[in-house]
Amino acid sequence: MMVKLYQSIAEPLTETMLFDWHKMLMNGRRDLDDIDSYRSHAESMQIVSGPDYNRKIHYEAPPSQNVASEMSTFLDWFITPEKNISAITRAAIAHLWFESIHPFEDGNGRIGRAIAEKALAQGVSVAASHGVLSTG
Repeated sequence: MMVKLYQSIAEPLTETMLFDWHKMLMNGRRDLDDIDSYRSHAESMQIVSGPDYNRKIHYEAPPSQNVASEMSTFLDWFITPEKNISAITRAAIAHLWFESIHPFEDGNGRIGRAIAEKALAQGVSVAASHGVLSTG
């Protein structure tokens, strides 16, 4: 997925791109209902703690039926970057926004970090991890 990301750094982030990344990450997973598409289950996506009999809900993501419109708003924002925002700030906002939508059944953390990498790289015109990944 990261190779694909670096090959398309300059391209706008699209729903198709996200679905392709998700499919690459989830390839072979039989335990998921939705691969290369947004989550569609009826249960809410929650961050919880505590024992089963006394769960504390810390965050509840938008319901599955709202994910497509939430992602459309996010993608519109991402592909039209503001001139007065630093690459680091844009990457942080993009990562937090994407994670708060939590559009996929699994893989949101990895895809969210890839989105942050894309935002950073677009802001500095080079892949942010280039120095870490280069051999020379």
